[in-house]
This record gives sequence, C-alpha cells and structure tokens, in this order.
Amino acid sequence: MRKLLPILAITLLVAASFSVARSATTAKPKAKQANADQAIINNSRTTWEAYKSKNPAAIKAITAKEYVSYTAAGPSNLQQDIDTIAKLNIESYSIDDPKVTWVTKGVAILRYKCDLKGSYDGKPFGPVYATEVWVNRGGKWWITSYQETPIS
Repeated sequence: MRKLLPILAITLLVAASFSVARSATTAKPKAKQANADQAIINNSRTTWEAYKSKNPAAIKAITAKEYVSYTAAGPSNLQQDIDTIAKLNIESYSIDDPKVTWVTKGVAILRYKCDLKGSYDGKPFGPVYATEVWVNRGGKWWITSYQETPIS
C-alpha cells in the first residue's frame, strides 16, 4: 500500500493539472465570445437609435445595401425605410434577453424581445420578438435582415 501512495499522488496531480489547464483555455474564448456578442447587441442599439432619431445617414452607415425588413407594415428595403421614415415614431424600445448565434466568424444572428413603443403611419406598436442578421465585411458589421413577430 505504501508503494501505491506516491503513484496515486502523482496520478492525482497530473489529472488536476490537466483539469486546470483545460479550464484556463476555455475561459479566454468565453470572454472573447461575450465581447463579440455584446458588439452585435451594441450595433443593434445603434440601428434602433438611428431609426428613432430619423437619421438617414446613420441608418445607411450601418445597413447593408441588400437589407430587407419584414414587419407588421410589410416587407421593405433600405431605400423604402428611408423614404417612409417620416411615418415612423419610435418613443422607446428595449432589447430584452438578447441571444447571439454565430453562423460563421463573419455572420451573426441576434434574437431578442423588444418592448416597442410608438407608431408607424399612426398605427401603434406593441411588443415584438425580433431577429436580425449581421454580416462582417472588411472589419465592419452591417445589418442585412430584420424580422419581427408581434407578441399577442
């Protein structure tokens, strides 16, 4: 039994070392992932603020040319959004319980619940589930798709 104690102690130390090394290597990617997720969420807020302030230049600065949106008002593209921005009145919005799914390093899908207050063409908004697709081109993130589903 005395001969087994040193072998057992060495085995436990080696196993503990592998465990510590493994958790150290997985901690860094989780932090990096959280930062990447937060960047996508912040981009969404930037987009919401551009629409809320009715700022076409700010909208164009973060929206891909092939952008398409599907809302209760129907489908629209970037130019249609800008052409009808006078009909839009966003009083407030929220990005609740956001979840980011990474399709590739350069494509992310953001899903969240939005407590949207305001109106479009006089019709009041209500809370929605929203989905956005973001694409990284040349180091810059662009929203390419927005879809919302009203919550009854």
